[in-house]
Amino acid sequence: MKHRLALYAWLAAVVATTLVHQPAVLAAGLAAVVLASGAGRGRLLGRALRAVAPVLLLLSTGYLLLGWWTGELAWRFLLLLNLRVTLLALLTAWAVRDIDFDRALARWPAARRWLAIVRSQVTVFRRLATEYRAAVQSRSTLPPTLRQRYRAGAALGLAALDKAMYNSEALTQGMRSRGALDE
Repeated sequence: MKHRLALYAWLAAVVATTLVHQPAVLAAGLAAVVLASGAGRGRLLGRALRAVAPVLLLLSTGYLLLGWWTGELAWRFLLLLNLRVTLLALLTAWAVRDIDFDRALARWPAARRWLAIVRSQVTVFRRLATEYRAAVQSRSTLPPTLRQRYRAGAALGLAALDKAMYNSEALTQGMRSRGALDE
C-alpha cells in the first residue's frame, strides 16, 4: 500500500509541476523535494542533474543564441524551463530510488507485465552500452578523439535502435503467444 501511495504522490507531483508557471514556486518545490528526499539527497540530485544537464545546456544555449539573434530574450521562460525539467528529473530519480514498482503495481497485472518489458529493455541497453564502450577502448591505443567518440556514439545509437525493435517485437510476440497481453 505504501508503494502504491508513493506512486500516486509521484504522479500528482509530476502533474502539479507541469501546471505551475511561476519560477519562484518551482524553485521552492525543488528545494522542498531536495529536503524531503532524505538520506542520499546529494547523490540523488547529482543523478537527476547528470540525466538532464546536457540537454538543458544545449537547449538553453540554443535559446540564448536565438534570443541574442532576434533581440527578444525571455529570461523568465528560460528559468522556468530549467527549473521545471530539473524538478521533474529529481522527482523521477527519487521515485525510481524509493518506490518498489512491483508492489506499487500489484493490483494491475497488465501494468506489471509492461514493467517487465521495460526492465528487460533497460538491461539490454545497459549491457549494449557497456559492450560498445569496451569495444572502443580495446580498439584504441590512444584516447579516442571527439570525432571518434561521436562516431562510436552514433554506432551505439543505431545498434540500440535495431536491438530495441527486434527485442520488443520478440518479447511482445512471446508474451502474446502465452496469452499475457489478451486482456
